[in-house]
Amino acid sequence: MAFIDNGRCFLCGNLNPHGFQLRFRQEGEHTVTETTIPWYYQGFDGVVHGGIVASLLDEIMSYAVKSTGQIAVTGTLTVKYVAPCRTEQPVLLRGRVVHHNGRIMEAQGEIIQEEKIVAQGKGIFVIPREGVKKSV
Repeated sequence: MAFIDNGRCFLCGNLNPHGFQLRFRQEGEHTVTETTIPWYYQGFDGVVHGGIVASLLDEIMSYAVKSTGQIAVTGTLTVKYVAPCRTEQPVLLRGRVVHHNGRIMEAQGEIIQEEKIVAQGKGIFVIPREGVKKSV
């Protein structure tokens, strides 16, 4: 299967007017971005839905992998919910690659809000044999 980036990812796609349109940068060994999660991504009142938290962790780790010059797909994702992540308040996403062996890369990520870690993630990313294509 070919993986095609058409710019419409709901987290990073610049062609998705309904998405987050995250923009990433490097700070030392970490890939980082900031965003504010709107209320309509809540689970409980004022609390970001756990699936959105997991998606944001997956995205920051994926971009940490991409910062190494590799593009990979998620093989496994583990999330630790430390504290409620609040809607309508800024968050910092931070990720880094911790291990690379052949086509397998391991990354860690975290979501920080008000200078406290609210969620942590670990992921295994697989570099596809067929590669990833960009169509935009």
